Amino acid sequence: MRRFVTLDLETVPDEELVAAVDGEAGRPYPEQLRRLLEARRARGGARSDFLPLPYHRPVAACLLEAVEDGGVVVPTDAWSWGDGRGSEAEAIDLLWRRLEGATAVTFHGRGFDLPVLALRSLKLGIPAPGWYRAAMQPGSAEHADVKELLAAPGSSGAAPLDLYAKLVGLPGKQEVAGADVAGLHAAGDLDRIVAYCMSDVVQTFLLWLRTRLVDGTLGPDGYAESAGRARVLLPGLLARGLGAAERAHLEPFLARCAPFLGAARPARRRALSRAARG
Repeated sequence: MRRFVTLDLETVPDEELVAAVDGEAGRPYPEQLRRLLEARRARGGARSDFLPLPYHRPVAACLLEAVEDGGVVVPTDAWSWGDGRGSEAEAIDLLWRRLEGATAVTFHGRGFDLPVLALRSLKLGIPAPGWYRAAMQPGSAEHADVKELLAAPGSSGAAPLDLYAKLVGLPGKQEVAGADVAGLHAAGDLDRIVAYCMSDVVQTFLLWLRTRLVDGTLGPDGYAESAGRARVLLPGLLARGLGAAERAHLEPFLARCAPFLGAARPARRRALSRAARG
């Protein structure tokens, strides 16, 4: 039996680090951040306003745990954390412990989520297990980074999760996208951030299941049963792993996932079944 943990983080610029780099503690944080971004643009080295990883402070973290047994993957637990709901250090420590002995499933986790967890562990003095070093290596059995799995060598490059999700019939990004997180956080709308984070976790998990069908590590029947188990179990797991307001934001998303989960039997097998009947 193998255990898998699909995880995702949402972050904002670390207020303490922004203030330290600005050097003027009396300035309001929005002005400090504006000055930082303007300085990066003026130096000409910034291709976007996406800050280097040490600046990123998690404000939401979500995971979905699953086990694989007999060629079927079954979701077993969901967990979420939001800024101010318990300490960041406690949340990061729990994430590391949940990852022990499991294979991480992420979308760009090797390039973002896991390094951010390590850097926050560095800042907060949280011991990280030996799992982390192994999982950061390309091709590691302890980490399935779906973005890397779908970016074939020699291709024109990887696409965002939104595009891959919509390709297979999942909803993709809806009312909230990553660029909205900082504004939602400033407005105190943490429930929407956590719900958005969990929607990315669910879509990463379902997209990973589809890659397992394509690469042959899940057979067609095993894939269909895995998707069927997800359809039945996810609503209850998310009801236990999210608060009431977060669930309310996520329910329309789950409804939009229903067609994907209800059409889990691969097209090739449907065609063969029709041919056999004809």
